Amino acid sequence: MQQIVSEVELSKNVVEATSRSRLFERLEKIQQQLTICEKALAEYLETKRLAFPRFYFVSSVDLLDILSSGTNPSVVSVLTSYRAAHCQ
Repeated sequence: MQQIVSEVELSKNVVEATSRSRLFERLEKIQQQLTICEKALAEYLETKRLAFPRFYFVSSVDLLDILSSGTNPSVVSVLTSYRAAHCQ
């Protein structure tokens, strides 16, 4: 993806930048890989929700934050408190 962005960045003409050979195929391949990653992430989060049913009431974004900060409970507490106060 970075290579595509750097190639497109060199061109000042949008038609020229988007008419590069095999650009569409490369973007489709990236999209397929992203879809695979999204499915794997969703499956992982589902396993955590099965193990801890209270996670069913937490959004996927919040759950990722909680799981990534799991060894630091004070960060998890701050994240959940902040979102509860500001994201309504």
